[in-house]
Amino acid sequence: MKKRRKPDQPAHLPKVGTHDEIREEQHLERSAVLDVMGLGGKGRIVGIVFSIIAITVLVIAVVSLIALD
Repeated sequence: MKKRRKPDQPAHLPKVGTHDEIREEQHLERSAVLDVMGLGGKGRIVGIVFSIIAITVLVIAVVSLIALD
């Protein structure tokens, strides 16, 4: 009789180069970037608000540079 996998043991990693592996790697990279920025573990809404603020500041900077000309 085969033993069942314990619930706290993770499943095997996907094969290298598959879509699942690439998706997992991208997810880990995004979470690492958010950890460096201090937003790791925060909700999705915090990321959206942070993105909106960053885009607004960037647009204001570009408009002000154009206005100085």
